[in-house]
Amino acid sequence: MGKTNLFNVEQKHKGPVNFFRQLFISGLLVILPVWLTVWVIAVIFSWISAFSMPIFSPILKVFTSNSAWIVVLAKIASFFLTLIIICFVGYFTNKVLGKTILRYFETIFVKVPFVGSIYMSLKKLFSFFSGKDNQMNFQKVVFIPFPNKASYCAAFSTGEQIIDGQKYITTFMPTTPNPTTGFLMLIKEEDIVESKYTVEEAIQYIMSAGIIKPTKDNV
Repeated sequence: MGKTNLFNVEQKHKGPVNFFRQLFISGLLVILPVWLTVWVIAVIFSWISAFSMPIFSPILKVFTSNSAWIVVLAKIASFFLTLIIICFVGYFTNKVLGKTILRYFETIFVKVPFVGSIYMSLKKLFSFFSGKDNQMNFQKVVFIPFPNKASYCAAFSTGEQIIDGQKYITTFMPTTPNPTTGFLMLIKEEDIVESKYTVEEAIQYIMSAGIIKPTKDNV
């Protein structure tokens, strides 16, 4: 009886529209993260399995004529084969011979007009996020004034520039929720606020729209 009264009081004050709107939002907040997680995993699975699908599809057609089973089995087998190939490439390119061969093909690849510039840009971007580019200061997380002096955004310091005798810090400010795109900006050194965030913490912070933030002090 008490529960019914509480329910009626809540409906009386909020109204049926607001009550069901609250239920909808609560349900959406539960379902969306699950659905997006499943969607991301499905996209990654399809992308990885598609790499070696042409190898398994003809083989499986010899053993079964059921096209539905062929697709399912080929995707699963292709997924694991691709993972093995990726690990093998990583292992091979960490060796002296592999590094030499990789540099040789990269030298040829970067000479192709337009394609080479895209490849090098993407390579530097992924090296930036993996922390493997030791030639540039990619490990420093800073806060920069954007879009005005009263607001700050998390960014990564990538170098320095001297313009008209004034020292500027080159920064890359990723976008939310996709940190692989963003803006390259030159900010005056005195306007930069340094942070104690690591690159991993900053990426989590950016991708979660600020929901996931480091427990330690920012500065």
